Amino acid sequence: MGTLPINFPKPGSKVTYREAIEAYDALVRQSIKLVYSEHFSPCAGAYGLLQAIEGAAEKYGVYDSEEIVALRRSLRGFSCERASLANGVNGERFHLMQDLEELDAFDRTHIFEVGVDGEKLLKDLEAALLIIREEAEQFDEYSDVYSRKPTVTYRVIRERPRRERDKADTWFARAMVTAMCCLVIASISYTVGEIVTITHILG
Repeated sequence: MGTLPINFPKPGSKVTYREAIEAYDALVRQSIKLVYSEHFSPCAGAYGLLQAIEGAAEKYGVYDSEEIVALRRSLRGFSCERASLANGVNGERFHLMQDLEELDAFDRTHIFEVGVDGEKLLKDLEAALLIIREEAEQFDEYSDVYSRKPTVTYRVIRERPRRERDKADTWFARAMVTAMCCLVIASISYTVGEIVTITHILG
């Protein structure tokens, strides 16, 4: 555990960009494997998993996709049911946690009705990971312009139409406000003119 990739260069080494990129990417993969290994995974639950996936989904512009929405619903449902399982449907298990023997006896004799569809949850997870991976392959997250994949990030491409729509909506709103102001001013001017005319007539 903690062993660096064999091909990672020592500090001060001079290598080609290709070799450096491959070595750095390998180091990232190794780090991720350590975090998501059996040694650390017990420290994270379903909510931690959901946060990690939602962070990646937002980063790659697929936060509101059907796959992520479905996974979010599945994981939240699982988390709620897992909490109910841990505490007891009516909280009865929670009060037994200080007495391990009574807790063990409760777990052996009481029935819990499973509501989670485990197969669907895993399918939702696979679908979400697939769409994130497909988006991630479009660009190098460490580069803005210069990259071994010299393309505009897919997230920017996805967000551009939305920004353009937001701009259009903003200009439309400003135009409507301006038009309303002009209408109000015209109405006030007309009313004042009418009052002045009537005042003159009544003398």
